[in-house]
Amino acid sequence: MGKRLVSLLTALALAVSAFVSLTVAPAGAVVEDLGNEIYFPFLPNGEEYGNMGPWYSTFTVQNPNNFTITVSVRKADGSTVTTAELQPFASKTWPSSAVFGDGNGGGLFVVGPTQQDLGATQRRYTVVRGPNNINIDRIPNPCGRGTAPTAVEIRQGDNVFRGTIGGSGLPDYQVIVGPPPNDDLLYIGWTAGGARPPEGTSYTVTVTCPRNITEETRIGPIAGVAKIVGPVAAPTGRTSGQQEAVSGYTALPQTDVRIAGQHNLVFPIVQTNSGWNSVLHITNFDTRSNCSVTVTLYQSPFGSSDPSFGQFTRLLNRGQTVHIDLADEGVPAGWVGQAWVSTDCNVAATVDRVKPTQPWGDPVNMALTNQALPAQAGNTAQALPLIFQAFNGWNTGISIANLDPNAAANVTITYYNSAGVTVGTDSRVIQPRAMEFVYRPATTDVGIGGFGSALVTSTRPVLVAVDSIKYTGTGADVGQALGYVAQRGVIGAGQLVVPLFQKQGQLSGGNDNSGVALFNAGNFAGTAQLFVYDSSGALVAPTLVSPVLVNVPPKGQFIFYAPDYAEMPGGFQGSIVVATAAEHLVGVSNNVNYDVPFDGSAAFNMPFNQVARVTGADAAGNAVAGDNGIDFTVTGNIGFTTAVAIPTLFRLVEGPGSPEDVSFNDPTIATLPDAQITAANVPAGGSTVTVPGYWRADVAPAGFDNPVRVEWYYDVNNNGSLDPFDILIAVAEFNVS
Repeated sequence: MGKRLVSLLTALALAVSAFVSLTVAPAGAVVEDLGNEIYFPFLPNGEEYGNMGPWYSTFTVQNPNNFTITVSVRKADGSTVTTAELQPFASKTWPSSAVFGDGNGGGLFVVGPTQQDLGATQRRYTVVRGPNNINIDRIPNPCGRGTAPTAVEIRQGDNVFRGTIGGSGLPDYQVIVGPPPNDDLLYIGWTAGGARPPEGTSYTVTVTCPRNITEETRIGPIAGVAKIVGPVAAPTGRTSGQQEAVSGYTALPQTDVRIAGQHNLVFPIVQTNSGWNSVLHITNFDTRSNCSVTVTLYQSPFGSSDPSFGQFTRLLNRGQTVHIDLADEGVPAGWVGQAWVSTDCNVAATVDRVKPTQPWGDPVNMALTNQALPAQAGNTAQALPLIFQAFNGWNTGISIANLDPNAAANVTITYYNSAGVTVGTDSRVIQPRAMEFVYRPATTDVGIGGFGSALVTSTRPVLVAVDSIKYTGTGADVGQALGYVAQRGVIGAGQLVVPLFQKQGQLSGGNDNSGVALFNAGNFAGTAQLFVYDSSGALVAPTLVSPVLVNVPPKGQFIFYAPDYAEMPGGFQGSIVVATAAEHLVGVSNNVNYDVPFDGSAAFNMPFNQVARVTGADAAGNAVAGDNGIDFTVTGNIGFTTAVAIPTLFRLVEGPGSPEDVSFNDPTIATLPDAQITAANVPAGGSTVTVPGYWRADVAPAGFDNPVRVEWYYDVNNNGSLDPFDILIAVAEFNVS
């Protein structure tokens, strides 16, 4: 019987540290991929549109790196407004007036760091000892990327611990340079039988570096979100009873804006139905003097064979933003569909869907904002980290746009409760370039228990918008709306981040509360570490001593909600970093303030900083179980070329109840054990390493899929065996059948 790898789920991972600092953006990158530049297509600054306003905004920029960076804030025409220094893990919020003054708003972009000054050859750090079951603490490497210190002293009061730099035979600790791309960190590994500071206590580390190392080149990712409010400005990003509507979106990475040649951006949903109206904002970020843009509307056909509806064409000067109000342009009430923005220039766009009143006249002042994404961001699988059904009045609508111009899409929505149990499905056949939606209150209760997650799978590429609405309740909590664009799922090792995270507090003048919803779309249970940083970059409770350890079951969910953590300071405003080792972990953050008289809610995608990845592939030929032919290969990629060889280990883990057997050993060599671990080096001057795998048995029934997990480790001691100090780099899942 032949073998093949199917449903390869290239997964995420964690190099133990939350502090990765290199982005590897894959082709077809979308809003959740971090980069060195971020784009805000439109930031209002006192404009009125959609029969609401005036609208104002703030934008927040986050440094998710463990080194200080300088960012440059620029208008869409390229002119620099200001620069700012951000400490490690710090974030900064500006009002739109800081960029546009008393004038109209527009687009802007932020450019990240290039250099860091290291200064003296000796640095001292105060470290809080982490949980003893982890055995590893981390500090920045002041000596430069990949450079080992010449001396390290670790003391707690008068007690000086004994240790080594690299090598083995450590008495109390061993200090090593982290594996690329985490070689800007020093790892302090505590020996199980040696002395160590008690858990949660602080100690000092003095690092001495080789001389003549004063600076190094760095390219660090940045992240950002925009928060939109009206009719009164909220300059700090905190809202109150003075505002009536709140919305927001996550900044776009460079790969979603600076696209060579002719390209298309897609809004999964625009509408003029049920009292809603849509206002498109399109900004020219190109260096040319002008740019021609065409907007094409495709209606939701409900059986129609031709979903095309109409077009608008605009000419934009360099840096100009154009606003297209669908109602003002003659789109009739009751219309809903998707919109394509076609151009050969570098443009970015958002849409505000606003609802001033209910169709019967009651004011609601609701607002939703979505980014336009490149058509190549469409995928046949989209993850929805958070959906509602009858949860304190919250319900979710799912809008699915078929991007294919020729073929219908057969779409299935699978719903999961927080424990990862499949509780229901919906299906649709969506015509070419059409859009259809599923609104949970209009269908049977699927039993998610109020809130859960979902996967959208399709035979053709789709984009999905997720809108959650609260039409019932008492007082100011009625009329809430928040939305996000579903994510295709991330691959490789790295971080998920939330640039703006808030907690209520009367001293701060607002009752804004944030939550994080993480969804594990993989087939194996996974873990992650969640860190909370204030705006200065300092760790705060509940992660002051150690991170919140997150365990997410397969297809399950984890919720981190600010009011649930009394130890988090009241009035907190900062950011979240989630270092992930869970397969296909995706996330969204909600921000709600019920003090806002109408709609005080917004949602933000959690961007992803990807570093390393593991993939699998079929071997050539049609080998059979038990022969000496290679049946599959596993490849690890660190995403860049390394100057030195990196010793690594691969480990195979078969899924529960699997009757098949896979191995890194040739099954015809009877004297070898059935090895689940193999050593392989990433060579100097290279970035990848590939190892063969074998199918040792064939006892499965026809069509059976054998779930396999591959873990890729940095072999700290270079001894070819998996030890407690070895560092997990990346994880992948695949099926053998």
